[in-house]
Amino acid sequence: MVTKSFLTRDDLVKLDKELKLIPLTFDKMFKSVFTYDLEIFKEFLILETNLDLDISSTSISLLNSELPKGIIKEYQKTIDIYVSLNDNTRIDVELNNASYNDLLSIRNSLYESKLFSMSLESGESIKELVNKKIIQLNLNTKDSNITYGEDILMTYGIKTGNFYLKNRQIILKYLAYYKKMYYNFDIKLSKSELWLVVILSETFTELYDLLGELLSDSKREKFIRKVIEMSKDTFILHEWEKEKMDELTKLAYEEDGHKRGLEQGFADGANHEKREIAKNLLKENVSLDLISKSTGLSHDEIEKLKTEI
Repeated sequence: MVTKSFLTRDDLVKLDKELKLIPLTFDKMFKSVFTYDLEIFKEFLILETNLDLDISSTSISLLNSELPKGIIKEYQKTIDIYVSLNDNTRIDVELNNASYNDLLSIRNSLYESKLFSMSLESGESIKELVNKKIIQLNLNTKDSNITYGEDILMTYGIKTGNFYLKNRQIILKYLAYYKKMYYNFDIKLSKSELWLVVILSETFTELYDLLGELLSDSKREKFIRKVIEMSKDTFILHEWEKEKMDELTKLAYEEDGHKRGLEQGFADGANHEKREIAKNLLKENVSLDLISKSTGLSHDEIEKLKTEI
């Protein structure tokens, strides 16, 4: 039996000329690739959450890859991947494609409460959940102008009835910051930081090079082949194109609204100037006809201005 050799860098350079890599920041791509091999995902999670766990002896199970549509609509986002490590640590990984702000931070706390409720509905008891660690890992793909690199870590508790649930954390990572550090300043990144740059890969070649610093050849091969497979998938491609079109449409509406706002502002400013000129002319007892010709205001408008003098 002939074993197919691994992809080479030259293979990926050639592929980049033939196929567009659908970004890992695209929600469906992110979910599919990172849940394809849970062993790779487990390594990623332990690094990003800085948990004191041994990779080889830690178990991982996928609990819920997506919330019901009603909850998605309610919170304007999804739980991208929800997993359990060693059955005593729960991690909710969320890919945020919008600028992170205080409102989103509050939503995350509310969202974690929703997770807690879902766990109870699935049959787990409060007694079981009290002893579990729940981490919310937010991977923020925007905010390229962030000027600080430390992860924001918030530890908090939730009071539910007579129980106070401790050991809850929200971890926020700004991906664009690490990419800027890696490429613009040639700074040596840790493995956890380098993974964040991987998620922002724009080409297959870039993905290949970055993963070479993180994974064995066999794991890198598996990861990249899944990315290639998903980039060729017609459904994923259609959804990605649709999302891009929706985003462009949204931006066009916002830009048009901004433009119309500016135009209205200019119009209001010009009208205000005309009114002030008309008032000054009225003070000099200039005729209504001449004021109207000079400013373009109607006689009625000019008559009303008399009461403001």
